[in-house]
This record gives sequence, C-alpha cells and structure tokens, in this order.
Amino acid sequence: MNAKASPSDSLSLERKLNMHEARDGIIDRLARYFPESIDIEKFLNVVVSEIGRMLGADRCDVLQLTGGKQLEISHEWRKDGSVPSSKGTIIPIDMSKLGEKFDISEPIRINDTKSSKDPTLKFFTKALETRSLLIIPIRQGEQVIGLLGLHDTKKPRVWLDEEVAFLESIAQQLSIGYQYTNVFVAQKREARRTAALLEIANTLNSHSDFGEVSDRVIEMAVELTGADYSALGVLDAAGERISLVSFRASEGVKPSRVLRMVEDHGGSLKVDTFKAINELLQEGKTRPLKDSQLPLPIRLIFNTQLGGKSALVTPVRVGGQPFGLLGFVWSNETVFDEHDIALVEGIADQIGTALERDQLSAEVMRLKSQLNQRNSEIVGQAASIQNAIRLALSVADTKTGVLISGESGTGKELLANLIHINSGRGEKPYIKINCGAIPETLLESELFGHEKGAFTDAHSRRTGKFEEADGGTLFLDEIGEMSMQAQVRLLRVLQDGKFTRVGGKEVITADVRIISATNVDLEKAVEEGTFRKDLYYRLSVFPIEIPPLRERTEDIQPLVYYFLERYKEKTGRYVSGISKEALRALINYDWPGNVRELENAIERSVIIGSGRNIELDDLPPAISKKAFEKYALVRQERAVAAGEGRNFGINIELPATMDEIEKQVIEATLDYTEGDKSRASRLLNIGRRTLYRKLD
Repeated sequence: MNAKASPSDSLSLERKLNMHEARDGIIDRLARYFPESIDIEKFLNVVVSEIGRMLGADRCDVLQLTGGKQLEISHEWRKDGSVPSSKGTIIPIDMSKLGEKFDISEPIRINDTKSSKDPTLKFFTKALETRSLLIIPIRQGEQVIGLLGLHDTKKPRVWLDEEVAFLESIAQQLSIGYQYTNVFVAQKREARRTAALLEIANTLNSHSDFGEVSDRVIEMAVELTGADYSALGVLDAAGERISLVSFRASEGVKPSRVLRMVEDHGGSLKVDTFKAINELLQEGKTRPLKDSQLPLPIRLIFNTQLGGKSALVTPVRVGGQPFGLLGFVWSNETVFDEHDIALVEGIADQIGTALERDQLSAEVMRLKSQLNQRNSEIVGQAASIQNAIRLALSVADTKTGVLISGESGTGKELLANLIHINSGRGEKPYIKINCGAIPETLLESELFGHEKGAFTDAHSRRTGKFEEADGGTLFLDEIGEMSMQAQVRLLRVLQDGKFTRVGGKEVITADVRIISATNVDLEKAVEEGTFRKDLYYRLSVFPIEIPPLRERTEDIQPLVYYFLERYKEKTGRYVSGISKEALRALINYDWPGNVRELENAIERSVIIGSGRNIELDDLPPAISKKAFEKYALVRQERAVAAGEGRNFGINIELPATMDEIEKQVIEATLDYTEGDKSRASRLLNIGRRTLYRKLD
C-alpha cells in the first residue's frame, strides 16, 4: 500500500528552498506565539493552507483522533471552490482492526486510490473524492494524536521521499504545538477550577446556614460543569436510604420526569436497591457512568426517566464518613477527563467541609430527609418510637379508633397528626380539642354544639366539633379528663354515629374518625370509677403507647439539632452548634417534661447563646447544675482513688474501633466500681441504658 517514488524523482532546488522556508516560518510562529498567546485553531488553519499551497495539493487537512474511536477532519484548506470539502467528516475506527491493515504510526502513501484493493479504504476515498493520498502521523512519544493529510482529487500522484520527510518535520512541530497547547490549556483549566471552587467556598462561607445556600451552590456547580442537572442526596443515620435534598437543572432543561420519579419514590431510595451506589459509598471514589455500561433495565431508566447519556457521581464526606452523594447528569455522551473529575470532587469536598464546620446544618439536613420520607415531624430512631410510628402508619388508612397514651410532652399530638395525614381523610377536616382545658359545663357544647337558648349565654345556635369534623378526624386530647356525663354522650355517638345538639331534638349523623390521647392510666381510672369501662374498650381498639424521652436517650441528640434549627429560624438568632459538654448534659438529663421540656430548653439556649456555640452554662439551671454535680462527683472519686492507690488504667491495642475502645473503658470502670452499674454510669457520665447497650 506504500508506493515509493523512484530515485529519479526529486524536487527542484527552488522547491526545496521554499519548503524549508515554510518550515522555518512555522517554527518561528511556535517560538514567538505559543509561550504567551496560544491559538491552536488559527495556527492549524495557517499550517494546512501553507502546506497545501507549497506542495501543490488539491486539499490539505488535519484529522484529530478523539477517544480512540473516531477520526474527525477538524481543519482543512482547499485549492479552490471546485475541490469538495470534507471538513467536519467523522470517520469511526477500530484501532485494533485498523492496525491489522495499516501502520498509522508511519507515513502512508497511496499514489492511486483506484488501485487499492481494500474495500474500506476505497469506500472512504471515494466518499472524500480523493484520487491520491498522503498521510503523515502526528505523534507525541509513541502515541498517535492525529494525522496530517494531503489529497489530489482528480489524478494520481507520486509522493516523493523529500515531500514525506518535509511533512514529517512539520508533523513534529505540530506535535510541539499540541504539547504547548495542552500544557497551557491545562494550566488555564486548573486556574479556572481553582477560581470556581474559591467562589463556591466564598458562597458557603458568606452564609451562616448551609441550608440557605445549598441550592445556589448546586446551581453554580451545574454552570461550571456544563451538566444538564445536578442533585445532592443525603444518607439517613442508618445509611440505608438516600434522600434528595437539593436539585438544580441548567437553563432550558425541564427535568419534570426526573422530579416525578423522585416523588414516586417518596423522595428517597434504598441504597441496596442499586449496587453501584452501595459500592460508590464504600469505595469513596468518583464514578463516571455511561449509559452503554449500564445493565439494560437500568439503562432504560437512565435514558427515558433521567434523560441521561453520561453521569459523574461522587461521594460527599463529613468528618471522614460518607454523608451523601453529589451527582451530575449530561443528556449527551461525554468523555470525562481528570479535570472534570477533579472539579466535581472539589465541589463535593467544599460541601463536605462546609457541613463539617456547620454540624447543625448537616444534622438538620439529614433529619429533614428522614422526616420527609414519612410526612412526619416525629424525630426518633429508638426502636420504641419507631414501633409507635409503624403502628400509626399501619392503622392510618382504616376507620379504627386509636388511643394514644404517654406522659405529657412525649408527642402524642404529632402521632395523631401522622395518622390523619396518612389516612384517606387527609384532605378532610381535622379538628382538635383538649378535653382537659374546657370547663366541664361547656365540654358537651364544644363537642356536640347547642341550640339557641339551651343555657344561659346561648344566644345562637352553635355547631359542635363532631359536625365540623364530618368526613374527617376528631382528635380528643386528654380524654381522661372528660366528665362522666360527657363520656355517656360520647359513647352513644361512637356506637351509632348519631347525636343531638345540647338543648335540641334534631338527630344529626356524622362520619368521624376518633383519635384520642391520654397522659393518665385509663385502666386504673376504670378501676377507680372515674372513667367508663365500656367507653375505654370502645376507644382502645388500637392502642399505641409513646415512650418517655428518658427511655429513648439515643433520640436526644437528633432532637437537639432539630430544635436548634427550628428556633434559629423562629427567633432569627444564629448559633453555630452546641458544645460536647452541653450535649452530654442534655443526653444525661432525666427529662420529666419529655420532648416538650427539651424543646423549651433549646429555645432558651438559642436566645442566650446567640452568635456562638451553645455551652453548658447556656442550658437551664436544672440541667447545667446536675451536670456540674456529676463532674464534681467524678473529680472527687478520682481524687479519693488516687489517695488510696486504686488508680486503674487500660491498655488499648491499635488499630481498634471506637466500639471496642468504649466497651473496654466501660468494663474497666465496672471493675473499679466492683460491678456497680449505677455508680459506673455516673462516673462515665452516661445513662444506664446506654451502658447496657454498649456492653451488648
């Protein structure tokens, strides 16, 4: 296929001088312009035009190899308008098969393409209207990065050795030009990336609350990467589900299908549903994705629902631990280089750093994702509260009456809200009444209404709560405070759904779902004769008990962060977080007033600690005093032990997990207290339940 010129064929002295002048001119351009002002596009256009004219070709072009899969004619010079243009032509190639027929690392001379027997070559030369062809590789080291081509379109031509040697020297200069350009472009891209990440960092640092700027940061990330859209997902505390917390699309992109799919999944996905997500979180590495690499079912979802062809997904880490994922999706096939990956990793690192600094926003973001999963304001991961939520959701879509019991301040009303929202009556009336806050003489009127003149001050007819709740839900709080007379009338309504207003005769029918709540022991009230037994059985068809806060200490920390965020917004005061000492004091407090008392304590602390971290002294005296007493006890115990020569120590073998170290410390403390768990708990400043749990 390489037809060489005969020795008699040679260039004239004048042609040789012109060629060398042209080469020197190209070298001079490189020397003068590339270190400071690089315009590779303009340079290549000049090169192909000078070479084409110098060698008297019909067409001269540069073919760039992209992704190792195709050649693209990127620059072209034509002798005149009669010569057909091939600029922009893309030639798919298979490098392994191409290497079996041609060695593109060496010059290829085809004096007459019509004499070629290769069908592929004949096809392309016919399509390009090339009669005679000379191809010179442009190499960087051993790698071919492009080709320099000369064409005669009308007649055969013998390509001379001197012409080939000249073009090989030009190809070397082109390679240098590419190398300069790559270095310069890489430096510029690095500078742009640094500037972009700095802008994101400044945006994050300019606001005290990450939640306020997360959408803006994702929007900036979309602009920087050129992606169609980006999303930030956050893992729940158990690391089992990932929830969408921020989403932004580029201008002109309408991601309605994406958002609809997210909504269909309740805003979250189980991590183990997609193996790739699980692996990515475990490995902690950025993963480029192409639709062609995905299994067919997932590829269909990626193409049709997400509208994607390519994606980059990178983990967001807070304090060295997986916190979530940052993903970018492109609707076209995109080849990602090291710069692209470094950019998205830089953005993810900035987000992680901001969240690590603003621990409050990180915890609240995670909490909100969990609450959105079940349309609830109940914060808690303890098995007892999770069981109460599970029972509430299981009974929600029935007509069955529910009795919620628990101490004051445990969140009985929130559980009732959850039942109503998730019932088929969610859009219907939801009426609440506190039976203990209404005088006994007026309670019946509140529940069933009254007619004009039914009693003193009854100047007009009034609709009762049962009528107002028709078709919906009636929540009877503190049901144990209801008078016996009102209990009789309530029982009658529950039995047949009918009642009359106070002072009236008209029988009214109402379809009402009853949810009742009590902070007293109704069984004991039945025994004492203060609550009707038949009404108790009617109300307690489906009982749910909410545990006191002291029995679910693992929920105190998330509740603290939840209320901190709430009262930051409500009071307009900013706090950066809470100290370890203050948090430990809150966890170890008994909370006789339960969640309500904790909420009040946090509201007070936000006001006092405005503009800084909440410290132990900012907590209510009842809590801080108890904590200081515990610290004093530990110091005293330590001093006595030292005086009696009873100092204990432990040896820790590294590496070791925190769970192993904590267990070793607890066991050593129990040895010190001779097995007294209560005393050990006090010395360790943890609750007994926590001690038992860490020993399991």
